Amino acid sequence: MKKQVLYWSILILPFLGMIMINELVRLKTNEEGYTIHGVTAINTKKKLKHKCTLICHYETTNYCKKNHVKLAKPYVDKIDKIYFKIISSLKSTGNYRLANIIFLVIILPLIMYILLVKSISLEFKIRKLKKG
Repeated sequence: MKKQVLYWSILILPFLGMIMINELVRLKTNEEGYTIHGVTAINTKKKLKHKCTLICHYETTNYCKKNHVKLAKPYVDKIDKIYFKIISSLKSTGNYRLANIIFLVIILPLIMYILLVKSISLEFKIRKLKKG
């Protein structure tokens, strides 16, 4: 029973955390969000030097790299290779948005969840064997 609660909490808590953080940010944001397909985002699409906005996603990655990347600057050339391969792979499916949701929102987190649960399960087995 304890394991079930642990596994369910590992699955649910990250999503609840993301939702809570998004909604807290939405409450503190004074700018008008960008609307596309009838959905209004928290962020604007204006070019702002002090923070990343949707302009970085929709129009120019270089603007974002120039103004917002700080800690990863030494690794940008390595990150770009992976980033653009992922983007081109998602676009090659013919439906970028759906592929993005299926692979980056569902499949990849599900794989990470399964591996984490498997790791925890093995840890429980190791502890049980050590106790004898």
